[in-house]
Amino acid sequence: MKKILPFLAPICLFASSCDELVQESVNEFYKSDRNLERAINLAEQATDVCLKEGNTEQAITSLINGASICMVNKEPQKALELSQKALELAVNVSDKLLLARSYQNIGAAEKILGKYDEALASFYEAQKIYDTNSNTPMRDELLCIKSIGSTYYMKNDFAKAYENHILALNLLDITPDLSNNELVRSELLIEVANDLAKLDGKDQAAKNYKEVLEILKGKEQNPRALGLLERASKGLKELN
Repeated sequence: MKKILPFLAPICLFASSCDELVQESVNEFYKSDRNLERAINLAEQATDVCLKEGNTEQAITSLINGASICMVNKEPQKALELSQKALELAVNVSDKLLLARSYQNIGAAEKILGKYDEALASFYEAQKIYDTNSNTPMRDELLCIKSIGSTYYMKNDFAKAYENHILALNLLDITPDLSNNELVRSELLIEVANDLAKLDGKDQAAKNYKEVLEILKGKEQNPRALGLLERASKGLKELN
């Protein structure tokens, strides 16, 4: 059974200690009282066990998951190290989506570490694989394009940032599992608005910020929604 989880690589479940450890790490990540250090440790244990069992693809999956959890835990350097290990293994497996996800995780860590040119190179490597793979989940490609846009923004290349963010926003409408996700849509609207604010498109930027305030109205109890509402309010205030 394949199960796609947000931020984490898909897993295949079978009755083995390798798969059980991978699943346990994912379960820990999604607990309401989660312990991120434990989730990371379980992912690293799973990698070792999977490699001993000869299950290279699950070992890669666990490294990708561990790296993603490290990013949430604000450990980008460790995330980069785990992702690079995943990449080394992924070049030798048939599932090229694992290679793409390794590149994407590397790019995410490099971006946080301020290595913007390296991050863009990594994201583009991932995108090349996504573009040539008929099995690419749209959400993976969308998130990769969004990451490219945000990296260009950090480089002060606002035109390229806008080009990628608006592409991601347009892709959202044809991505079944994300098109109705108000948080993802709101985040992309803010990203596009931020780009427009730097490109003298202040009227449209204001419309985007106001749309986010309307979409997420009354949802302040959700921490992520609250953060997006604060970003939209701040962006609108700075325009004025």
